[in-house]
Amino acid sequence: MRGCRLPAGRIIPIKGPGLVIIIPAIDKLVRVSLRTVTMDVPPQDIITKDNITVKVNAVIYFRPVDPIKAITEVEDFYYATSQIAQTTLRSILGRASLTIFSPIEKR
Repeated sequence: MRGCRLPAGRIIPIKGPGLVIIIPAIDKLVRVSLRTVTMDVPPQDIITKDNITVKVNAVIYFRPVDPIKAITEVEDFYYATSQIAQTTLRSILGRASLTIFSPIEKR
């Protein structure tokens, strides 16, 4: 678990776990867990390159590396990660082609 102390809008990184003293009226402490997070991507209806409709489920695994960037660069990095995963899933599978081969008959 890491975090950032935000006194009056400035960013002061916390080096590690331990006792952290904050002033309630001035400071704000934002904690970020550095453990791997699993997140379920909602089912997506995707149309492939050859106009076949496919329903796809997915799971993403991610781990925040830099807590300061996770806190300051996006408003909610969990939601942002979920949205970029859905967009990437639709984009990649939209370029895929599902060609249907006829089964080979045994003679």
